Order: sequence, then C-alpha cells, then structure tokens
Amino acid sequence: MLKSPPVSILVRAARAAASLLLSASALWPLASRADAPAEGDNLALQEVVVSASRVGDQSVQKIPMAISVVSPAALDAKGLSGISDFVGELPSVNLQSVSPGENVVDMRGLVTNQVNPTNAQQRSLVALYLDDASIGQEGFNPDLHVYDLERIEVIRGPQGTLYGAGSMAGTIRLITRKPDATAFLGDADLSVSDTRHGATNTSIRGMVNLPLIDDKLAARLVLYRSDDSGYIDNIELGKRDANPSYATQGRLAVRWLPIDAFTLDVSALFARLNAQGRNTVYPQLGAYTYESLTPEQLSDYFKLYNVTADWDLSFAHLISSSSYTQRHIAEYESFESLDESLLTPGDRIPANNLNGNDIHKFQQEIRLASRPDQDLRWVTGVYFERDSQFYPQNLVSPGFDSVFGAEIGDPSFNSQTVYGTPVPDTPFYGTINVVERQFALFGEATYPILPRLDLTLGARYFDFNDHFGLFFTGVAGAINPGEPDTGNGEQSSKGVNPRAVVTFKATDQVIVYGEAARGFRYGGVNEPAPVVFCAADLEAIGLKESPQSFGPDHLWSYTLGEKGTFGNGRWKMNVDGFYIDWDNVQTLHQLACGYNFAQNAGKITSQGIEWESEVRATSALTLGISGSYTDATADGPIPNLGATNGNRAPFFPRNIVTVNGTYDFPLPAGKIEVSADYTYRSRQFTDFSPTAFDYTVIPSSVLLNGSIGYVTDRWSASVYGTNLTDNHLVSLVGVNTAGIYQPGNLQYWGRPRTIGLHAHVKF
Repeated sequence: MLKSPPVSILVRAARAAASLLLSASALWPLASRADAPAEGDNLALQEVVVSASRVGDQSVQKIPMAISVVSPAALDAKGLSGISDFVGELPSVNLQSVSPGENVVDMRGLVTNQVNPTNAQQRSLVALYLDDASIGQEGFNPDLHVYDLERIEVIRGPQGTLYGAGSMAGTIRLITRKPDATAFLGDADLSVSDTRHGATNTSIRGMVNLPLIDDKLAARLVLYRSDDSGYIDNIELGKRDANPSYATQGRLAVRWLPIDAFTLDVSALFARLNAQGRNTVYPQLGAYTYESLTPEQLSDYFKLYNVTADWDLSFAHLISSSSYTQRHIAEYESFESLDESLLTPGDRIPANNLNGNDIHKFQQEIRLASRPDQDLRWVTGVYFERDSQFYPQNLVSPGFDSVFGAEIGDPSFNSQTVYGTPVPDTPFYGTINVVERQFALFGEATYPILPRLDLTLGARYFDFNDHFGLFFTGVAGAINPGEPDTGNGEQSSKGVNPRAVVTFKATDQVIVYGEAARGFRYGGVNEPAPVVFCAADLEAIGLKESPQSFGPDHLWSYTLGEKGTFGNGRWKMNVDGFYIDWDNVQTLHQLACGYNFAQNAGKITSQGIEWESEVRATSALTLGISGSYTDATADGPIPNLGATNGNRAPFFPRNIVTVNGTYDFPLPAGKIEVSADYTYRSRQFTDFSPTAFDYTVIPSSVLLNGSIGYVTDRWSASVYGTNLTDNHLVSLVGVNTAGIYQPGNLQYWGRPRTIGLHAHVKF
C-alpha cells in the first residue's frame, strides 16, 4: 500500500510549488512564444536532447523527471574527464572517493555508511550505465573517462520502470557517440598539466571514424592514455608523490545498417587502471603526508562487450541489448595499524591486505518502445542478469608468525600449518563466491487524459536470487585452529514496484509534474565478524556471532517539480522538491573490534529541493546556477547505529551550490572562450549520533575551475586550472579504530591546484 508522507511536508511542498508558479505566471506568455524564437534571434539557449524516457530523443525540458545533463565538451575544456570530475557539481549528488576507481555515488541523502572495499555484499543505490549496459559496482565504479561521449544523463529518483537493471536512488548514463557511415572523420586531444605538491600529468586521446560501406557499415575506434602524478608523500616508505595513477582505455564500435528499418551496433571496450596509491592523508603528520609499511595500490582490468539491435516496426521500436562484462579488481591496503592493535601489540610489522574481485556478468534486455509522437507513449521490456563474483581476501604480514607465536607463548607457531592458510605469515585468508540471478518485467505508459494533462503509470516485477559460499581461516578468520569458518546460503526476493506521474502542461514551455515511485534493493550475506576478536562487542548487543545475512530494503519517493523556459528561450529554470520514506534500511553495524555487519533496522526520511537555472544574458555571456538542499534524518531510533530520532544521516552535504559562466569573444575566425565554475559543498558527518565513537566532521569544500581558450570549427587550444584556490578537498574521513597505533584519523584529499594546456583538433 502506498505510504503517504506527513501532511505538513505535502503542505509545504504545495505552498512552494504554488509560490513558484505564481511568480513565474507573468513569464508564461513569454514562454509560449519561446517555442519558435524570432528569426535571426541568436540568444536562445541550445536545446538539450536526452533519451532518458526510453521512447526516443526528447528535449530535457519536456520530460517530467529530475534530470541533469553534463556536456563532455565543457569538461574537456577544463581538463576534467572522470566520474569524480562531474558528479561533484550536480544537485543532490555526492561522491565518496578513496582513489581513482574506488568510490561510491550517493543521491538525495540516501546513505548510511562510507565506502567499504572489504564488504562483498554492499549494494549500490545508484545505477551506472554505459549506453544500455549496467556497469556500476558498489565501492568500485569503473574509472571510465568521458571522451567521445554524446552526453551524460544524471537521473534522480527510482528508475525501475524504465531501465532493466533498475535503481533505488537514481541512474547515471554515459552515452557514447556511434559510428557514422556517411563520412570519414576523427579527432585528437592532448593535455599536459602540473599539480602543486605533485608533478606533471599527461593525457592523449584520439578517435577515428571509418565508413566501410557507404551508408551501410562503419567502424569507430577510440583510444585513451593518461598518466596522473601523485601528490601525497609516504614518509614511512620514503616515497614522494606516492599516489600516481595510470589509465589506458580503448573502444571499438561497429554499426551496420542493412536496411533503413534496422540498425545493429557491436562494441568492445577495454579499460585498465593502475592506481599506485590511495588519496590518503594523516593530517597530524602534515599536509599531503601519509605513512604505511607497504605500498597501497589498485589495479582494475575492465572489459565490456555489447550487441544492440534496433528494429523499426513502424508503430514501435524493438530493441535488444546483450552485454557481457569481465572484470578483475585487486586492491592492496596497509593493515599494520589494525594488526598491531588486535594481534601484535607493540610490534609494528608490514601487513599487506589484498581485496580482490573477479566479475563475470551477462545481461540481456529486450524492450519495445512506442513512437514519441503518439498520444499513447509506452515502453515495456524484459531483463535478465547473471552475475558471478569471486572475492579473495589475503592478508600477508612478513614476520607475523614469529611475533604472534611469542605473544601466545608458542615460538613454533606457523599460520599455514595451524590454520591452513596458503602460505605462512598470513593472519587472514578468505574467499567468497557469489552467483546472482535477476529477472524483471518492466514498463510504463503515458496518455493525455486532458488536453494539457498527462498521466503516466508504470510497474516493475522482479525476481532475484543470490547464492553464496564463504571460507575464512587464519587467526583473524577461523573459528578455532583447524576449524575454518565456512558457510553457504541463499537469499531471494520478488515483488512489484509501481510508479505514477501526473504532468500538467501550463504552456508550451512550462510543465509541472508530480511523481510517486517505489524503489527496492536486494539483500545479501554478511562476512562474519571473528568471535576471537569481537566476542565482547557481540555479547554487548545480545549476539553470539554476527548475523549470516540481511534482507532487502525499500523506499517511496515523492517529487513535485517544474520545468520552464522563458524569455524567448533565453532563460531556463527547473525546480523540484522531494520527500523520501526509506524503510527497513540496510545499515552497517560497526563494532569497536574493527569489524562490522549489515542488518535491516530503522527508517530514514529525506526531503529537499533541487534547482538548475541557466540564462543567456547576452549573445556572449551565459550564466548558470544550480544546487540542492537535502535534509536526511533518522525517523525514530535506529539502535544498531546509536541513532535517535532526528539524527542527521552521514556522508552527505546538506547544501550544494554551483555557479558557472561562459563568455565568448567572437573573432573573424573562431572565438575566445572563457569559462569558470565554482562549487560549494557544506560539511558532512561520519555517523548519525554525535556521541558515536566514529563520529567526526568532514569539512566543507570550495572548488574553483576555469579555462580560457581559442576555438575554431577545426581546432582549439586552451589554458585551464582546476582547484584554483588550492583547497584541501576532503572527500571522506576514516575514523581511527586502531587507537594509539594509528596517527589519528585518515582523510582522503582530492587533487591540489593543477594548471595545464589542452589542445584538440578535428580532421
């Protein structure tokens, strides 16, 4: 049964909407004339077209959803290329970033814990797509760069009725350019920059489009290479700039058009990332300073193969998308402080912990979508996914056996012979095997029930099954010597998620919409907390061992929004308010022993407002401002988190504001383009309760980027700067759980001020 938000919230939202409409009503006559700007009028904003509704390309101003669109060209001009570069400027979107390729995207305050690379079953609330393929991975979203993309669409709110993989909080879509069978073309791109506290960074990118058979067959090849310098020093290893990263990517796409009504796209993408260190800092040791006895690094080998067929049946399009993902992730962390705290008090020895993940994923989506010019617009589809993952975790600590043996009075102690670890000096070794299957039927339909009033109804039926098995051994994993911790289990769920939208077309250029949608997230299995370390902590909460599994959670999301274009197309203003009721929340119970487990407990509500506005002030000057206010709090007590009613949810800024501008100086050939953007993000916290042992502040941040360049139809050159004020951009704080053995809290800092040159040429 649909659960309503509190009346007071609806009243405030209705009053805000009424006020907004009344203030805009005087401009609606202007908006009605903006559909066709006066001849010779060059001041109208460029129309932005998206495919988020899945029924063909439409103006983003006509779609009743909260959507932000990012231009890859605007990112290129400022030397920005990765997911961390664009999500930070968007309303109601936050990124927890530890290093390139190790991150979590959160939306609308729906978050309870920080990124945790050791949690094999932590599930993302935000879906990440490359074209029609779901590629997101909680904690390890692939670090794909945005070169040769048409656009990036960021959709806030549950998306289960339109997208095969579904999502609970929102969806990010990276949409590639497709091969062109009518012309040979290409481009090349070079960027060289220098980072303060670091060194030189380079990136080189190129694309070539080859028509193989005129108007019938074409291929498109894209290559990318970047070398980004480190900027954090590891004083214990004596290594400067210890966190460089290197990325190599390639994509080959082929398009075949045998007849006018049929298109076949085949693509293969390869991406390799080597991050030689994490962006970790111990502020107590000094700015941009870290210490560990072993180097930390991340390697990620990502392959994606896709075949998409689009058949125009006249009354509708039949689309089939088949994808196969193969991925190998290996993350190495330094655990010596935690080991010293738990296993070898007073003896600091190297502790190199490997978190791995081998992923094999097959996805098949088939959908039928009506033509966008019909009165009854609809899309329906079927989705199947099989996801196989193997998680090895191996903590190797040279010298551990002798130190631990002396600690327990057994100088002959050998972890391999006593616990069966692969090699000696291994405090922990474990594997988890997960096989997930998901089947879904989804769809929605829109019909004009009145001349200016559209009704959209949709639903998603899902059937999910999760098989898992685990094997843990070693001092920190086994139940007893010679008795590894093993387990097999299964978790399944099925149900229906509905969505309803009412859209009122106030004028040809202003719409008002209301949406109610249900989101759902699958459950999973917990990695056990070792009783040898955590018995007292577990007993304190009435448990003998940590729970083996946790169940699904769900939410209802309500949105009331407006999209309007005014002043003959010169001004765009989009505003929406949302209220979210998140129940049976998957929360992470953090134990003082350093381990944790997930369980369903409590309820969280999130409410807020989001806006995006852009104005063409003159023929040369375009200004924009966007932002959000998000108030996500515990609705009643959440005992396992120590949260009381009204405690603010962690890891999400209450306020985000971005101001940007572009100024063009026309020249006889080309133009000079100056652009800048400024983003403010308010402070965050690391737990619900201010009395929690892991509660601290993630400070607010200010980010200023800018560029100035010369642009022609064929080539461009620019000077750019990122983080021009050289602020300490703290994306995350890890609270010290190792006590005196760790030099304070860990902070994760973004890249310092970087100045560079960028050149781009088309041929």
